Amino acid sequence: MPRTFFPSKRHRMLTALWYLLRKPHKALKSIYRDRHDALWWQQYVTKSYGLELGLPQVDLLDLIPEFEETISPYAMLEAAATPMDIALLKGLARSYDACDYLEIGRWRGESITNVAPHTRTCFSLSLSPAQQAQAGFSNSMIRQDGFFITPTQYPNITCIDCDTLSFDFSTLTKNFDLIFVDGDHHAAAVASDTRNIFPLLKDDNSMIVWHDYANSPEKIRWAVLAGILDGLPANEHQYLYHASNTLCAIYTRKKLSATYQGFAITPDKIFEVTIRAHKLETPAIGYSQGEARWTKNR
Repeated sequence: MPRTFFPSKRHRMLTALWYLLRKPHKALKSIYRDRHDALWWQQYVTKSYGLELGLPQVDLLDLIPEFEETISPYAMLEAAATPMDIALLKGLARSYDACDYLEIGRWRGESITNVAPHTRTCFSLSLSPAQQAQAGFSNSMIRQDGFFITPTQYPNITCIDCDTLSFDFSTLTKNFDLIFVDGDHHAAAVASDTRNIFPLLKDDNSMIVWHDYANSPEKIRWAVLAGILDGLPANEHQYLYHASNTLCAIYTRKKLSATYQGFAITPDKIFEVTIRAHKLETPAIGYSQGEARWTKNR
């Protein structure tokens, strides 16, 4: 049986060093660009909005006092919301009677399938297979779009294929209790999505959750924060928070106690984590709406 090669940390470091020595200009330019972009957006947020520490942080247990969730389905693979982020969404959805939920950015459908059992309606906006191909997504990624979404199991989920930068949001003809923004993470795209979804909030109890406000629960992703601030009316910034222990920013008019936090945060709570894995009974091929859409658009 052939052995599968998994590169060691030492091997990866040697590969990176080889690339740096072979093409120093390109390597250093890439490192500088990433670092420079983050610093530029941090300076932009600080100068434009005075938020050099980012958003004030609200304790997760103040948002959801009885915090206990099971996350399923979950693939534990690349580019998904973390289990904590999905647990946040589930807990917030539970707080509404007959919650109407809107999501931008679908990927495998882990967040929306976890939320769906606790909502009345769920709408998912994400690029069509053709738009994903045009954006350079691989066939494997396109085929997994909405992987976990099956109409029989989740009849309250409506998937709309669109580019939210050009989508007419008025065609949704309804308002929402909870909106999750997890699409294009460039500042301009986040600002556009934010401007478009803000009028769709149902009432003063409605909430918005933005994914990837942070790279980790303690490190801000400044370009996303810039997009949030640019997209919301200035008088609404007072209702923005970072939900502790998550990568998410939230908009809520609830009266909450919040403080500004810098790295490193001293733990004030512990979490209990149980993990179970199960083989999928149905093969991946043909399992999801994503596969069906990919086949239809070939």
